[in-house]
Amino acid sequence: MKNIFILFVVLCSFACNNKEVSFQQTPTGPILGFSKDTLYVREKDPNNINGNGIFQLQTLPAGRQLHLRFYDSSAQIRFSYRGQVLANDQPVIVTGEWNEIFCTVDRSGLYAVDVSLKDQIGRVHTKKLMIQAAAAQRPKASLTWKVDERDLAARRYYFDAGGCIQPYGKILSYHYQIAGQPIISSTDKLQYIFHQKGAYTISFYVVDDLGQHSDTLQQIIDVL
Repeated sequence: MKNIFILFVVLCSFACNNKEVSFQQTPTGPILGFSKDTLYVREKDPNNINGNGIFQLQTLPAGRQLHLRFYDSSAQIRFSYRGQVLANDQPVIVTGEWNEIFCTVDRSGLYAVDVSLKDQIGRVHTKKLMIQAAAAQRPKASLTWKVDERDLAARRYYFDAGGCIQPYGKILSYHYQIAGQPIISSTDKLQYIFHQKGAYTISFYVVDDLGQHSDTLQQIIDVL
């Protein structure tokens, strides 16, 4: 009787262990997640100065080779992963839990992209990524100036272009024409000395990171 009881315990233990092993060998399906459900970018922005086109994508289980696929029916969107431009609807292998993706859009608008993740045994998880692409607006120029109060001749002027606006990108250069002399500055501050009295025409515009020009401002300064 004692031997039968011991045999029963051993069989039960073996059965329980088999269930545990069977459970561990059945991995959960792939899980796909985004750091942002809606990605806000600027059209025609390959430099991505403000970092808006970068988002994080989560793929689980981590540490396994999973196939990631983007499908864009508009043909206006491109994704890059580790410097490689991804072909539309073609799978790419990802292995980490969090993956950095870079997105560029050719034309402004609202887009829906199907993103799918496939594991090694063929199971697929699909999510929709929304992309809001703003129009690449031209920068707006603004210029003020003042006389150096310490200059008794009142001919040293300080120009301030800090009010120029490019909300989606960056202003790279500031272009002046003072008394017919062209001046290009990489900063929004400029100091200029007039050597003679008179009325001087000042022309000014800015250029942003996409090469877009603002309207040109024209003012007249009376140097006394």
